Amino acid sequence: MRMNDGCADPHGRFWADSMAYDGTPDAGSLYRGPAWSGAVTRVFEGITIPNGPAFDRDGTTMYPADSARGPARPHSADPRDGGLGAGEESVRVDDGSPDGMTVDAEGALWTAVWGAGEVRRYLPDGTLGTVLRLPETQPAGICLGGDDGSTLYVTTARVGLPEPGPLDGAVFRARVEVPGLPTAAYRSTEA
Repeated sequence: MRMNDGCADPHGRFWADSMAYDGTPDAGSLYRGPAWSGAVTRVFEGITIPNGPAFDRDGTTMYPADSARGPARPHSADPRDGGLGAGEESVRVDDGSPDGMTVDAEGALWTAVWGAGEVRRYLPDGTLGTVLRLPETQPAGICLGGDDGSTLYVTTARVGLPEPGPLDGAVFRARVEVPGLPTAAYRSTEA
């Protein structure tokens, strides 16, 4: 097993997901680390290739993805204890795999689409809003940053490519209209 992705939510809790090195179906889990309670909790299991999660501005919606299956299912998140509601499929990726994700200031989900050479912006209702094409097929990680939060940074990967090109494994950037959210910080004690 190995850890794959993680982030802090706006309330200071750390979330991280695990998967099998060989991609064994359903072997992965999502964990919620302590903000101030001191306990790590397995939130759900049965994930094959977990990515994300990403959170909205107030931490009441969490987007995890299982890249092996394609959907990103938003879950309601309780700001008090990090408990999650049932996820509903709203973002379906059929021509690639959702990978790195972030949420912008309007609550739209941005996701790198591994295998499709795209980064997509989905509106809060799941409607596809923006598609950015990349010259490489394996975008992996994304974030919104820069001085005004309106620069999208995209990393690409070389892993698994029989003949990687000169830009596989590079970092790209593009200007976008809606800025990202400030990065949430992990807090080991209650604020």
